[in-house]
Amino acid sequence: MKRVTLVSVGLVQDPNARAALKEIEGASAEFNLLDIANAFSSNGTYTQTRVLNVTSPTLANAVAVLATFIDDCKRGGAFRST
Repeated sequence: MKRVTLVSVGLVQDPNARAALKEIEGASAEFNLLDIANAFSSNGTYTQTRVLNVTSPTLANAVAVLATFIDDCKRGGAFRST
């Protein structure tokens, strides 16, 4: 889910409606991929690869794909620098 920021929540007069809107804002942050990915870290080095060899798999290939995927998630995409 994309993070939602409702700027005018403070202008809502009904306390129940305001509470519901704040809950929506809070829930949208729970599934932010960048927040989830940033909880992961790795040690050591690996060669970035986005090709999983399923014909004759190796542990090194699977680890490199997973590490690359986590790094891509941290950046917000495979082709983003930050």
